[in-house]
Amino acid sequence: MTQIFTIIAAIVIFAVLIFVHEAGHFITAKLSGVKVLEFALGMGPKVISFKKGETLYSLRALPLGGFCSMEGEDGGSDDARSFANKPAWKRFIVLISGAVMNILLGFLLLCILFSTQSTYISNKVSNVTENSAAARTGMLSGDVIEEINGKNVNIGADVQYFAMSAGEENEIKVKRDGKKLVLNIDKTQDEPFGITLATEEMTPLLVLRQSYYQTFFYSKVIIESLLDLIRGRASVENMSGAIGIVSEIGNAVEEGMAEGGSMLRLLSLTILLTINLGIFNVLPIPALDGGRILFVLIEMITKKRLPPEKEGMVHMIGFAVLIAFAIFIPYLDVLKIVK
Repeated sequence: MTQIFTIIAAIVIFAVLIFVHEAGHFITAKLSGVKVLEFALGMGPKVISFKKGETLYSLRALPLGGFCSMEGEDGGSDDARSFANKPAWKRFIVLISGAVMNILLGFLLLCILFSTQSTYISNKVSNVTENSAAARTGMLSGDVIEEINGKNVNIGADVQYFAMSAGEENEIKVKRDGKKLVLNIDKTQDEPFGITLATEEMTPLLVLRQSYYQTFFYSKVIIESLLDLIRGRASVENMSGAIGIVSEIGNAVEEGMAEGGSMLRLLSLTILLTINLGIFNVLPIPALDGGRILFVLIEMITKKRLPPEKEGMVHMIGFAVLIAFAIFIPYLDVLKIVK
């Protein structure tokens, strides 16, 4: 029974995330006067399709992926309404709107998640552990942490992330009795920070505030994780593809179906996935939205446009690399499951 619900949950989650992403492209393309040839959910052969106006709407067999096909998207076109013939700023909006919609969905789902909670973890210190790194520097109960290493602290998650990842020589700005103080904390990465954060009552206004800052927090963690891969600080073996994601969805469904369980973990996983999809799609990688956005930005700066044939060749090479990557990551997923 759990396996059936896992499959259903995975299909629904992937479908919603992809639909929202492609809907972003579709809506902004229509508003920009671009001719949309097809809006498809899924890949492979068509299962259901119908045409309304100039656009074909289709549901395809494989519940992974989707697309919004526009006239002149991959090359030149004589049609005045083609994507290629639109001004650079309109093409930029159409390209980035998919990622924006995914991140906006993450924010809305976070609002739902936080609205189920009566309290939230603040950035106010409620207790300092004796002889800890925080205690050595003079941090006290009641301090409100406002800045860490030059970065603003808005939610408790910012402090918790610092506590897990911080190295030596950290500068922390706190507010104490209306005064702002600077504390220099020397700790190793593995040493506990030594504080407990206060929980405070949740209000409708705080639901919006927490959701807003948590969206940025997730985005920051995803970007830093990608940078760690590039720097060699993290292994590619830690990455997960569709198989690994479905496995995590299965764990969340099993937890939700257990006695006294809830589907909040599944909701949290969906939030992380949609924000991750939004961030990943704006990376300057050929064949992704981010690769196309990069070419548009270069055009907007230099006032010169790369010939569509050459840009198409770059995206084709990038697509081939992505396909190879898409084969390699599921292979790692299978190895993890076997182990």
